[in-house]
Amino acid sequence: MYSNYKILNLNARSSTPQDKESFPTIKQPHRAGEYSLSPEGHYEDSPARLCFLTQLGPNTFPFSLNASGEAMSTEQSFLKPRYLDNMFCFLRCSMETLIKRHENGHLQVDADIVCSRETLQLIMCAPYEYKNNWTIAVSKYRNTIYICPVPNPERPQSFVDPEHLKKLMMDHWMTKLRQRCLVAMDDDIVQPGSYQQKKLDGQYYCVFSMNICGLNVLFDAPILAEHCPNPFIGLPKTFVDLRMRLDTMSRTEWSAHNRNVVLKWWVESFLVGIEKVYIAYHDKEGYVQKIKHTMVRELWRECDNDWSPNICGNFLRRLLGSIQLLLANVDSASTVYLLEYDSKNGSITYKYCKERNEHSFIPDWFRILMEEHMDHLNAQVQHQI
Repeated sequence: MYSNYKILNLNARSSTPQDKESFPTIKQPHRAGEYSLSPEGHYEDSPARLCFLTQLGPNTFPFSLNASGEAMSTEQSFLKPRYLDNMFCFLRCSMETLIKRHENGHLQVDADIVCSRETLQLIMCAPYEYKNNWTIAVSKYRNTIYICPVPNPERPQSFVDPEHLKKLMMDHWMTKLRQRCLVAMDDDIVQPGSYQQKKLDGQYYCVFSMNICGLNVLFDAPILAEHCPNPFIGLPKTFVDLRMRLDTMSRTEWSAHNRNVVLKWWVESFLVGIEKVYIAYHDKEGYVQKIKHTMVRELWRECDNDWSPNICGNFLRRLLGSIQLLLANVDSASTVYLLEYDSKNGSITYKYCKERNEHSFIPDWFRILMEEHMDHLNAQVQHQI
């Protein structure tokens, strides 16, 4: 049974003068691994779903994102992960490198926090989020905090809802844009001729490790890479992103676009170290007129009057620190804290349940695996003695 709601002593609308003046100490992300999701949403311990962005020739434009005679799908292009299921699968496949023995003898993940980029993005954008509420689930097991978004339980969206219909159309156009601009690679070998156009099934994810104000945060994110024609094997991948925006907007529309859309672009790129974003400019009928690239640092410079990276970064620092204090004495794979953000006033309330419940997301198989792996290591040590 859940406890009564309590108010967290933190508000997304309240910022100190120091928060506005300086950005917190957040170090560059490092790649800790990779995996793929099949079209059905199954975990694959492979980079096989990696796609590369290629530049289109000038004779390609304009082109339409509305395929004639093709119905717009009402479903997601690929299944979103449920809670942190895929990260737990990744940890299972990376036990030799990401699992360490604590001084008390127990095994634990070599990270203070495990989450997804989506979770970090929700938190960083909260100071400027006035429309959408969100809920995150938090658990702590063997000194590692696990955080993930909880599906919104509010009324289901109707296909005739204008906002939902617009989102479906944008998702459909993005799918068509990806089919135009991306090439897939069958093998993890960067060679001329190894790229070919094909149906872009599934999704590639990269796992990153980032130091956020002294906290080691491990998170995953869907990623694209820039097409590199270099024939040498083993060159580092350059990650980029592909976005869309209207080619003509009023001043009011630009301000709303910068505050509601570009902020999320910047946050998502910043968190994974992307420096270059390709933007497709389209009209209201879905005809792409051009695709231009811009540096991520220019995105926030152009939005200087709409939002501040310093406020976003410091709110992330404050909330992660509050979560760390809130769960200081917790060590249970079953206990879950639910933190609920209210977009109307920027407040965050929380409740918790110590028993296993519908929101408990650390799977039993992972807990058992950690215990069995520890027994296996102990047996190895005894054998060596």
